[in-house]
Amino acid sequence: MDWWLASFFIGAILSLFLPIVPDLFLLFLLLLLSISFFHSSLNLSKPLRLGSGLLFGAIWMLFIAADFQSLWHENKLNVKELSANKHWLQGQVSSLHALQKPLDIHTGKADKAKSADKRLRFNFRVTHFNQQKLTTPVLLRLSWNNASLFLQQGQTALLKVKFKPAHGLANVGSFSYQTWLNSKNISGTGYVINHKDNQLLVAQRTVRQQLFSQYKNLLPDHELAPLLLALGFGSRSELTKDLWQVLQATGTGHLIAISGLHIGLVATGSYFFIMLLIRILPLNFLLKSQQFQTMNIRYVAIGLSMMVALSYGYLAGFSLPTIRALLMLSLYWCTRLLTIKISVKRWLLITLFLLTLTTPFSLFSASFWLSIYAVTIIFLTLWRFKNFISTGRKSWRFIKGLIVIQLSLTLLLLPVSALFFQQITVLALFANIIAVPWMSFLSIPLCLLSVLLMPISETLSQFCIWLCLESVQAIWHYLHYLSAQSWALIELTNADVQLLVIVGVLSIGLLSFQPRFMINYRIITVLVCCLAILFGAWQLDRQASAKSVNDSKNWQLVVFDVGQGLSILIKSQGKAILYDTGASYASGFNMIDAVVLPYLQHVGIKSLDKVIISHSDNDHAGGLAILQQSIDINELVYNANSNESSGICQQGRSFYWQGLTFEMLWPESRVAKENDDSCVLLITDGKHKVLLTGDISKKVEAELIRKYPQLQADILVVPHHGSKTSSSAEFIAQLNPKIAIVSAGFLNRWGMPVAEVVKRYQQHNVPLFNSAESGQVIIKFSKKGMVKQTYHDDLWPFWFAN
Repeated sequence: MDWWLASFFIGAILSLFLPIVPDLFLLFLLLLLSISFFHSSLNLSKPLRLGSGLLFGAIWMLFIAADFQSLWHENKLNVKELSANKHWLQGQVSSLHALQKPLDIHTGKADKAKSADKRLRFNFRVTHFNQQKLTTPVLLRLSWNNASLFLQQGQTALLKVKFKPAHGLANVGSFSYQTWLNSKNISGTGYVINHKDNQLLVAQRTVRQQLFSQYKNLLPDHELAPLLLALGFGSRSELTKDLWQVLQATGTGHLIAISGLHIGLVATGSYFFIMLLIRILPLNFLLKSQQFQTMNIRYVAIGLSMMVALSYGYLAGFSLPTIRALLMLSLYWCTRLLTIKISVKRWLLITLFLLTLTTPFSLFSASFWLSIYAVTIIFLTLWRFKNFISTGRKSWRFIKGLIVIQLSLTLLLLPVSALFFQQITVLALFANIIAVPWMSFLSIPLCLLSVLLMPISETLSQFCIWLCLESVQAIWHYLHYLSAQSWALIELTNADVQLLVIVGVLSIGLLSFQPRFMINYRIITVLVCCLAILFGAWQLDRQASAKSVNDSKNWQLVVFDVGQGLSILIKSQGKAILYDTGASYASGFNMIDAVVLPYLQHVGIKSLDKVIISHSDNDHAGGLAILQQSIDINELVYNANSNESSGICQQGRSFYWQGLTFEMLWPESRVAKENDDSCVLLITDGKHKVLLTGDISKKVEAELIRKYPQLQADILVVPHHGSKTSSSAEFIAQLNPKIAIVSAGFLNRWGMPVAEVVKRYQQHNVPLFNSAESGQVIIKFSKKGMVKQTYHDDLWPFWFAN
């Protein structure tokens, strides 16, 4: 059975590597076939049973995915056509309210001039579309600026909305918003249009929302108060940037994410408390039934503690980590109630099986893999070092167990953390060895007690809140001190991550051996040889990459997916030049933090030789201030900059860099206000030519053709995102590009690139790649020629991210 469960889970994982999801009807037939195969394989050989598990797991995962992707089709809606218009949607708010103040895009702090503005961000389960009831409700992620209604969880509203299907920016090294939306079963995103007919239809709130609102009103104006909302209700939307930085630098973010630790504490604490009450109080006062008096009181305690844990899960919104923890706990309690002996390995495999059946999209989440990996490490550590931990006094055994488990978690979670977040926390051991027991036995119980007492007495609740804040404040001083160390958080390149993953895999393998085999020299020899081979392959790969990087003929053009905007990186010999920064927004979101910096970290670039800004529009220059604060820039070329030391982009100027020649073709003078003032760059290595055009129009295109009659380009970054005012037929014919790349937002309101421009490129047989569809586009140049890679087709071509 264990092997079948493992093969089922492996099959579900393997299904994630497919580029597309097959048709739903085909998957339904295959699902029936796999169930039939599973039934018949019970009497077959082990390989066939494993094959049935692999097939069943893969088909189940793809079946759920196909059903999710067909949601719009089931409701007979062409969402791409509908996204061009505004619609009346009726539905229910499914997330806790989160009133946000606009942030200053430079400081990240609330803008006092706009503090009266209301900005809501919430999940909305749509049941009616333009007064027509949907066959299947659709979950949307909506925002609402200057909201006229303060929507809360459980309320039903009629809203005028503009939306589009779920989509996210697609860049190497960046957070995948698309994957996150899929993991939450969110089918689309959009925003509410302010309209006089927006109205609340049902004002009734959920119990969770009522308790949350009441608790929030009891909280004092304290910088750590958002931590209590996270501990009590799983709401982390109000955590400030400073709080996140401390949690991230110390590796203690898991303490405020309600998961196995919190559910386990509640279940264990309530179990022993109920057992104590039952033993103290006369059973006749509880229930006079003779059957109850003869019942095993542990059954009662287990049942009631499970109800308490479920109640806490409800307060936490039944998030995926909470569901995982409750499922593990339920399975454990069931084995206790039914007196079934089950190994840890089978318990974990059954849990993975049930999770894949009930919440298959949780496999997309980093938290899923971190939690499963952490649980595995804990049990492996307890098994591997049980002789060491079990000796000595009870208090000493507890301390030794805590230290050994924390040490194992800190060291063995490093590779996984590096893989998902491209960074490691050096001080996690010192932070968690104190913070985990402190929060577990003091802060978390006080927080939950304050929530529990709130319906009974707000005064007592506030007293517990004060005690909880004092306890959190005490540990926070320690965590803040650790996070202030310059080496607390180490950012990693992709090569560093690969090495850590190799070491992590071998460490888990070593930990899995029976203790008596550890002195077996053959095993040690095999492990050392494996380590030497893997390390040698990694080193050879690094040397090959370094040789490629140091070759002046090898360089890259990276066109980021920054939505409706532009940002391009030219990379050669380990150095880089950035052309435009993409946009920044009043909410604080910007393309530098979201896209550019994560990529630079991924490839190991720590400074920029030049930053060239084409012109002053926000979608091209909006992230400049944030970029200047975040990374060293040797030279800024920006015509709108009044600083005389800045470089100038002007026709006739040129410079040589890393074997490449940059020729400035436009503008004629130092201006950057209008689209036609864009800095036009021609980049060449002597064999290949790339033309960067900014937002120029047909007028400037004609001037370029007139001034440079021999102008041609292998790669053309399409002017003005493919608007109807640019990309004239004459311009395309003159340049005769082999590849054209347009940087545009997904289903943007301007319809760029417009159909006539797309048709024009097609008529000239020029392949056109749109970042909204292809994601990030990378062109690699070498002596042998050039190679194109796109995020969705080549770099990360998996269905769950597309």
